Amino acid sequence: MAYFNHAFQKAFLATGETQNNTVITYPDGSTATADTSDGYLITSGLPTYTLNQLSANGASATTDGYIGWFNPKTNVSVDLNSEENQPCCNLFLAGSAIYSNDKIGPLTGGYQETNKSKMVNPKYVSRFYEVPPCEPQNNVIHVGSTYWTAGGGALTETLLAGGTGYGVSLTGVVTTVTGGTGTGMIVKYNTTAGQVVNAITIIAPGKGYTATDVVTLVGGNADATTTINTVTDPHTQIGCGTTADCCKEYLCGETYYLRVDIKGSPALRFLNHNAYNTVEAYTGCCPADAIAPVAVDSTEVMILWANGLTTNPIVSPFVQIVVQAEDGTLWYAPGTSAAFLAINGADTWNNYVSPGHVDGACAGLILNGAYVDTHFGDCTFQLTDFYEKEAVKLYASEVDYNGDPCAFTTLCVVTECQGLQVQGIGETVVRALAMSESYRQNFLSSDLRIREITQGNQIISSIDRSALYYRYMLQHSVPRFNNPSGTFDNDQYMLEIFSLVPLTTFVNDTASWLDSCGVCEIELYTCETVCEVPINFPAAPPYNPYNVVSC
Repeated sequence: MAYFNHAFQKAFLATGETQNNTVITYPDGSTATADTSDGYLITSGLPTYTLNQLSANGASATTDGYIGWFNPKTNVSVDLNSEENQPCCNLFLAGSAIYSNDKIGPLTGGYQETNKSKMVNPKYVSRFYEVPPCEPQNNVIHVGSTYWTAGGGALTETLLAGGTGYGVSLTGVVTTVTGGTGTGMIVKYNTTAGQVVNAITIIAPGKGYTATDVVTLVGGNADATTTINTVTDPHTQIGCGTTADCCKEYLCGETYYLRVDIKGSPALRFLNHNAYNTVEAYTGCCPADAIAPVAVDSTEVMILWANGLTTNPIVSPFVQIVVQAEDGTLWYAPGTSAAFLAINGADTWNNYVSPGHVDGACAGLILNGAYVDTHFGDCTFQLTDFYEKEAVKLYASEVDYNGDPCAFTTLCVVTECQGLQVQGIGETVVRALAMSESYRQNFLSSDLRIREITQGNQIISSIDRSALYYRYMLQHSVPRFNNPSGTFDNDQYMLEIFSLVPLTTFVNDTASWLDSCGVCEIELYTCETVCEVPINFPAAPPYNPYNVVSC
């Protein structure tokens, strides 16, 4: 370790639940009680095997990890806020064993020996930081006129009048609204026993609405009203030296082309190169009595583009498309489940019947970068299995016949949500734990039978690979006072603590202990601002529909 600039990593699981007055039995038959704050032992004066007895009370393998700070001279837990441990007392961190069977003894040695760190001298702690889990975020872009580009999508509302005659529903009723400056808004309402609306949820925002608009719920006696409080702002695109047109008029007798590029690791692994597709929309013949080309319903142009993309085997696995019609209503791809459509008060675009073009009204596309990779269950897990973290990146532009997006005033494309990578996923945690255990000579064998014999499968089962974990990192050094090379240097160690919830008490105690020695303050990392899309997308199916995720 002295010859490398990285730190030896050691993983601990603090996934346990809070326990109060849990009885701990000593070898001589005497007992004591222990308290924990989530997965952190807070009772002082208890031996390290207390962690294993706490772990035995866990509800499941993924919620039975416990850690604690211990005195290296007495091997009992300590109160970091007591005067005897401040300032600058040396401690070690211990964690409960993840193995259920002990091959040597009931308390020490063997597989059930607690997982212990090197002695930590707070003077030699260089970093202590917390990394919260961050949800992944899909890349969402808009083409043409939508609630994001045109603005006016209803986001929040306040119920004004509950109305009468709206029936009784405990699960909610999905309906449209009338009134206001916009169109296409869909809501779900709940009622009381008196058939009065008492709660409203916006399902689809529509577009073109203005804050303070008062709209009426369709149904009952048409007298339940609500005020729209906030709406989406319009977003335009500046590109190719000119402002792109978000509300473009489409003429009969023309063919219009849209190119969509799919970039990122998912596409590269799928094809060994980035994916793209150029789709066309022919607007049909002009009316026989038309002297010049006339405008057509732009919704039909968007549907033709959407159909071309969703039926293309190259790009369809990476994108979900919703058409927002000229009237603000949402239309989903054919094959979308009836249950999803009913919940969202929508239909599929193959059922769209054009009412004709309305002057000044335009349609648009909402593209959601979505891809689910093949995933194997715990029983056949291998460390070499790939797991996807990068979000799909979408790029779109209207192009001419030669594929040039800048040859004419093109249709606007605006990003609503940037794709963000997931942080703290269980797939990463299980690999960190497997590496840490390998340093302890507990290897995760690739042979499934050897893995079962050596309890390596319990390394995997102790982690919920689909969950998101908090990570607490403490980096410290152990000086080499007698180095054969004659050079004074240090071995670095990085202690990684994984938890399903914030370990507030552990952080406060550890920070207080370090602060008493004037060492360092905890570094806090945060996630990117979450982008909340006001419409729903169907669940993305896995690329391999025959994949089984469990044994």
